[in-house]
Amino acid sequence: MGLREQKAQRTRTAIADAALDLFERQGYDATPMEQIAEAAQVSPSTLYRYFPTKDATLLDHPGMDLASLSAELGRRPADEPLAEALGAAVRAALEQADAHADQLLRLRRQLDVTPVARARLWDLWHAQRTRLEDAIAARAGVPAGTLWVQLSAHTCLLVVQMALDRVRATPTPGSAVAHAAEVMAGLAGPDVVLPRLPPTADDPLPGAPAG
Repeated sequence: MGLREQKAQRTRTAIADAALDLFERQGYDATPMEQIAEAAQVSPSTLYRYFPTKDATLLDHPGMDLASLSAELGRRPADEPLAEALGAAVRAALEQADAHADQLLRLRRQLDVTPVARARLWDLWHAQRTRLEDAIAARAGVPAGTLWVQLSAHTCLLVVQMALDRVRATPTPGSAVAHAAEVMAGLAGPDVVLPRLPPTADDPLPGAPAG
């Protein structure tokens, strides 16, 4: 990273940190953008160049920059089994979360009480899942709409989300990576009960010949 990029990153972080401090002290709705610029010691035009909206100071905070699962999958060796490559991608994302654990918890607390930002967060998760589906499909040489590809991508995001949620909900949080390992072990074990549709009058009984 060059000097210009380093300076830009420092400015971006200073603005986002100033916004987070203000949100915690006085609330998201009570904090105008001009006050964020003043606290970060930047001009309003600089603030809007880095963060065009107030919710972006939360969603685009450097502490929210989890590794892209699709990008991490693309870095894995081509001959690596897909299950292991996906596991490595999940680990990379959560190792980054663990490196910024305290800040990530602060951000998540603000997102929990900020409906506009929380709604956009789901959009970001959806976009990441779509990119991951495309990456899995490309690696496997199948269409992105293939059911098992979609299920695999959804499951990876589920593991990440559950690991982060368990960090927040556990009195002694531990690492997100450790929680992800526990979640993945549970999914692979015999105790998870998957929903099963009950038969209807139009369905043949199990084992009965169709027609």
